[in-house]
Amino acid sequence: MNNDSESVSYPGEPGRAELRSGNTPLPNELAGLIERDILTGKLAPATKLPTEGRLAQQFGISRNAVREAIAQLRSAELVETRHGLGTFVVDKPLDRHVFSIPRSGIDQTELCQLFELRAEVESGAAALAARFRTNGDIAAMRDALDRLSRSIAQGASGIDDDIAFHNCIAAASGNRFFGEFLDFYARRVADAVAIARSNSARIEGWSRMVHFEHEAIHEAIAAGSPEEARAAMWMHLHNARRRLGLRRPAELAHSEAQNERKS
Repeated sequence: MNNDSESVSYPGEPGRAELRSGNTPLPNELAGLIERDILTGKLAPATKLPTEGRLAQQFGISRNAVREAIAQLRSAELVETRHGLGTFVVDKPLDRHVFSIPRSGIDQTELCQLFELRAEVESGAAALAARFRTNGDIAAMRDALDRLSRSIAQGASGIDDDIAFHNCIAAASGNRFFGEFLDFYARRVADAVAIARSNSARIEGWSRMVHFEHEAIHEAIAAGSPEEARAAMWMHLHNARRRLGLRRPAELAHSEAQNERKS
């Protein structure tokens, strides 16, 4: 692999196939592509990246989009910019064995697995929130739920208020790592979840189901019932996964077998 004496050149001219230009913002998609190349070793430490202009030409995108992608990679401590020299892969990029979620390219199977992970983590946060919540925490959750109801009534997705509700629960747990995990998770799968959620919004009565699930979580936490809060959160995220059409192959096979028996 090239080192700092010669920058890497991505193959292909404008409009490289990896940039699908779908619902994922181009800066996120380019950052995700380069991130994967770094974490898999395709881009070795000290490799110099092409200039902004060259990347813009190779991928058929604007220099501003490239600049934003590079900023994301710097924030993730994967690259560093040396004044007058260019942008380089850091000497010791994140170990590929350290837990990581790519910013783009997540398929349905991986998203399903991430929802399963989230259900186990957040159910624990809800149980702790029921034990350690304050009156201020309960009020903040109530406010987030009220905003969410108004957003949905106005025809909006309400995804920001939904995330805010879950963040309030993480904060109420008294363990900052729950909040940091949710932030880490949300920033990396937001695009995939938004696409799936737009599909689930077509399900009749989905907003009413989500409302009842959120209220059950809030009531259990407000009542100081850890196990009820744990169960309510787990069920909510389990149902959310299914509403998004995310199922394990075994679940799909079981569903298909049931449909065949009915027919």
